[in-house]
Amino acid sequence: MGDPSLLGPMRAQILALLLAQPRTAKDAAERLKIQVSAARKHLERLGELGLVDEQFQKAEMGRPKKIYTLREKGKEIFPRQYDMLLNETLAQLAKDKGVEYPESVMNKIADNVVQREGSEQATRGEKAEKLLKLLDGLGFQASLKKSQDNYVFTSSNCPLLKTAEAHQEIVCRGFHEQFIKKYLNTAHLKRETWIIDGDPYCTHTIPKP
Repeated sequence: MGDPSLLGPMRAQILALLLAQPRTAKDAAERLKIQVSAARKHLERLGELGLVDEQFQKAEMGRPKKIYTLREKGKEIFPRQYDMLLNETLAQLAKDKGVEYPESVMNKIADNVVQREGSEQATRGEKAEKLLKLLDGLGFQASLKKSQDNYVFTSSNCPLLKTAEAHQEIVCRGFHEQFIKKYLNTAHLKRETWIIDGDPYCTHTIPKP
């Protein structure tokens, strides 16, 4: 979910209030001119969705107040210019260091992720299964098919699509393909289909050892 309006107008307004600062249900209700019970119900539902956290804060007098805060997942719903910043960063690196430099940086990022995750004590097949989960975690919505000779990874989503459209191989070869090759410890990878070319997904084939 990348658009707060999809939650409905009232809950979207509540999230916007919490983005500015933590609030009580009463405070939210007063600002939105609704009943406190209604505001509390919306906040509880947002909590169930993992978007809002609650904690009690001591009051000077009386019972502690329940304060609602926006969780990181809730903040992610609001627009963020990640693509624009990454595009500008890669363009500036190419300008300052040469056209090949940005891809080398993406290579290093892929290598660092592989090193962090680790895969040394595993067979190629075990690595392929773990790689599938890692690609999913990165947002590629990947699937894996095994034939007698090959592993075939299909990525139906590109989490860096706008940047990949602008910089193509810097992202696709520099990170996506490097990540797969490095994790499986192979130099042999063939890209069969490519979202950037208008295909519905990216497909990478790696021969079995």
